[in-house]
Amino acid sequence: MHYLVKQLVPPIFNTLRWYSFKYGWKGDYSSFSKAQQKATGYDAQPILEKIISTTKKVRDKEIAYERDGIEYDTVKMNFNLLNSLLLVASRNNGNLNVLDFGGSLGTTYFQNLPFLDGLNSLTWNIVEQPNYVAAGKEHFETDQLRFYENIASCIKEQKPNIIIFCGVLQYIDDTYELLNTVKESGIPYLLLDFVGYSDRDTDRITVQYVPPVFYGVDASYACRFFAKEKMNRWLTQYYSMQYEFISEPDTYYIELAPFQYEGQLWRLQ
Repeated sequence: MHYLVKQLVPPIFNTLRWYSFKYGWKGDYSSFSKAQQKATGYDAQPILEKIISTTKKVRDKEIAYERDGIEYDTVKMNFNLLNSLLLVASRNNGNLNVLDFGGSLGTTYFQNLPFLDGLNSLTWNIVEQPNYVAAGKEHFETDQLRFYENIASCIKEQKPNIIIFCGVLQYIDDTYELLNTVKESGIPYLLLDFVGYSDRDTDRITVQYVPPVFYGVDASYACRFFAKEKMNRWLTQYYSMQYEFISEPDTYYIELAPFQYEGQLWRLQ
């Protein structure tokens, strides 16, 4: 999945209006499964159909960019992510092999492709839900862009030198189990981007309600805000942080609690 849903009002108005409105992050659930029971999920067919349509337009150069089913006239660059990709490529003799976990049908691939054409080699592997993998293989797969249902099947065929989670990790139930799988895979670099953190000692689990402007229908997902100290404590057992950054300057709100999306690039020790 992706860094979904910018709330489309100024922060002050956001606080006063969206707190009582039906969109945004709501609740404080005792478990991820309980939040999932209140959510529709990302695998709803209308969402997939919308993303197939918009991604085809990007591929065919009818539009410049798409994100979460929204069409854009210009590419919305993520320079923190691009800088990380170029850094990893520079440390691997100009060769870049990406595992894009939750990468939809290639949003980030198409976003960055014009800036990676000078590399010696580029392979972009997307791990997604089965219906997205099927759609990706049918409509978008090439020798350079590949689709897999899990990390194991990807690394059986590929040797990624970086795995990216861009607006994805908070939508995964067994987060630390997944991160342990990533660590055991031996992929040298781990990029976390557009991650929301809780200002308390424990994770906060919410449901994120998404307006139909994104997919044409209402959508909702279980969404976790990580306790940052707990997350960093786990990561530093196995990784060394290369740098960290604010993913974008905008402030968002979990009901009345403000937060900004953050990111880090980690290197396996």
